Amino acid sequence: MTYLFFFLLFLGILINQLSKKYIFKNIYYSREISKKVLEIGEEFKLITTVENRKFFPVTFFQIEERLPSALDYKFKVRKLKTPDFLYHTISLFLLSYQKVKRIYSAYCNKRGRYIFGDVTLISGDFLGLNVVVKSLRLDQEIVVLPRRLSLEKDIIPYGSYNGNLSVRRWIIEDPTMIIGVREYTGQEPAKTIHWPLSLKHNRLMVKNFDYTVENTSLIILNIETFKPHWRSIDEEKIEKAISCARSCAERFEEENIPYGLMTNSILYGFPAREIFIPPGNSDYHLKNLLEHLGRVSYSISMSFEELIESLNKKHLLFSTYVIITPKILDSYIPYINSLKTELTEVILITFDPQNINHISNNILRYLWRGVYEA
Repeated sequence: MTYLFFFLLFLGILINQLSKKYIFKNIYYSREISKKVLEIGEEFKLITTVENRKFFPVTFFQIEERLPSALDYKFKVRKLKTPDFLYHTISLFLLSYQKVKRIYSAYCNKRGRYIFGDVTLISGDFLGLNVVVKSLRLDQEIVVLPRRLSLEKDIIPYGSYNGNLSVRRWIIEDPTMIIGVREYTGQEPAKTIHWPLSLKHNRLMVKNFDYTVENTSLIILNIETFKPHWRSIDEEKIEKAISCARSCAERFEEENIPYGLMTNSILYGFPAREIFIPPGNSDYHLKNLLEHLGRVSYSISMSFEELIESLNKKHLLFSTYVIITPKILDSYIPYINSLKTELTEVILITFDPQNINHISNNILRYLWRGVYEA
């Protein structure tokens, strides 16, 4: 009996030492993210897979994932939330040659680019006497797009509470590119009415113009809110500006108007320089532009004035500039006014009334409706 006891003790110690030595051998961990680009609040799946490809079972295996703080789970899980991160813990018992897959429903409640990085694997020996820790670096990311604004409800012409916003009025149409006629809606200029066809159909008809390659729009998104920028960053107004840029891009896409984007924000995942997306008009172009807006940070690569100077150096032709800025700082005024020419429309959308009265009357000025209601 004594020999049997010592034999079992020796066998237990041997198995325990072997399990300790090969604790992570043939243990495989992986994580998949079902979507890479998503809307705020949109559900996606986090798929965690652990596989034990050896004969010995693993009596204790724990996974600690460090996730973005903007992420949350749809159902109850073991988690610890801090201002910067959300820590998710999974505890498992792995049998011999067992594969375990856990699928979690999650969502993000804020726009931005988020990294799913560090993972800590914790396991113990067969008897639970020792613990071994292994760190993994998984560089996975998702991009959460900005919210949409209603251009009609949220943005109003300066000085006119009940004014109408029409994106088509922002564009100088090419009178040599008539592609058809359509019924008069009341927003078109009188000079576009096709009188012969109006008499024929007994209702007003207007010429339907197309937009040439040169007849394009450029969305200029400014992130700067103070001089120097880092001293006061107005995140709320910046987010409204980003959302407005999205709504403008989607409206241009609907209207089949070529559009591009230029911004002085440093985009997450991009070098610290100006961002310029040439004009285009397609589903892919829109998706690419929206992903750029999702990556916008609150840091700037250059001031607004430098951004306009950089634009002028490109010598590109645009029929319309749509400037979207959280605020109009004093130094912006001459740069904004200088963009307006006989061949170029300038649209200014701001979320603060400061200095808007100093902008030229030849520029279409729009304000966030909340400014009037505050």
